[in-house]
Amino acid sequence: MIGMPEMMIPTIETERLRLRGWQERDFSAYAAYRADAKSQKYLGDVMTRDQAWDRFCVDIGVWGLRGYGIFAIADLASDEAIGYTGIWHPLMIDEPELSWSLFPGHTGQGYASEAALGARSWLYRSLNLPPLMSLISPGNHASKAVAGRLGAIFEREFMLEGEPRHLYRHPK
Repeated sequence: MIGMPEMMIPTIETERLRLRGWQERDFSAYAAYRADAKSQKYLGDVMTRDQAWDRFCVDIGVWGLRGYGIFAIADLASDEAIGYTGIWHPLMIDEPELSWSLFPGHTGQGYASEAALGARSWLYRSLNLPPLMSLISPGNHASKAVAGRLGAIFEREFMLEGEPRHLYRHPK
């Protein structure tokens, strides 16, 4: 019988946030985020509910395959999912990317920086990864500001599926 490796997704707490594995109750907020054109402006096309479910399941399943992945960002008090951060590492890129995004209504409060820093610290400490990178669309000034707050430095231009990105390198 073929089985899936046991997934050990840690829970990390920061001052205001909990980074944790996804739960089925998080899906409605996730699907609404994936269907929102403004939220997806720099990430690709909006998704139907079925497409969002597939991506949601991928984000959960990659933990079992690689031992790292995307955390749900949850409000520490309510445990409501408000975004995500962690490692995105599809086959089309050679190295893992530290990524982050917040659901509508949760931007502009420093959550992305706080969450990405918490995830990055755990990734470096627990997995001994080399300096991580982040791929950011040239016009995504909010994500560039987060990268700057994290101490990441612009390294070079990068093409991702025919779209230009700026590659930022994070300090170790």
